[in-house]
Amino acid sequence: MTGVGSTARRVAPVWLAATVVAALATTATAWLAGAAGTSFAVSGKEIPLGAFWFWTVVGALLGLAAALVLRDRRRFVRLGVAGTALSLVPALLAPDDVSSRLALVVAHLVAAAVLVPAVASRLPAGDRTTSAPSVGHLA
Repeated sequence: MTGVGSTARRVAPVWLAATVVAALATTATAWLAGAAGTSFAVSGKEIPLGAFWFWTVVGALLGLAAALVLRDRRRFVRLGVAGTALSLVPALLAPDDVSSRLALVVAHLVAAAVLVPAVASRLPAGDRTTSAPSVGHLA
């Protein structure tokens, strides 16, 4: 395993670039959906376009923290997939209409598709020697 400092030096530049790309992509997704007539209304109040940028950066910061704590590619990807799945729950439940739900789900998936592979690519593959032995090794 590598230390937090060396992991941070390896991950931070890629994370920063991926965060900017993901924030731009989610904001563009929301803008395009809005231009197509999606309201993004939750309880009658419209989600502002800047919220897509803001919440993408918040999610990216949480991902960076997870990457620095886990320092393992496989565990990070698993957590990224689980976190993305959990983030879809409010996106599916809160909006007032189906088009808003669909656009929010797409925005979440776009952010994850940019951030998770980019950050994971800079993490070590992990030490498989510490995992549980397979059944064949027990005999």
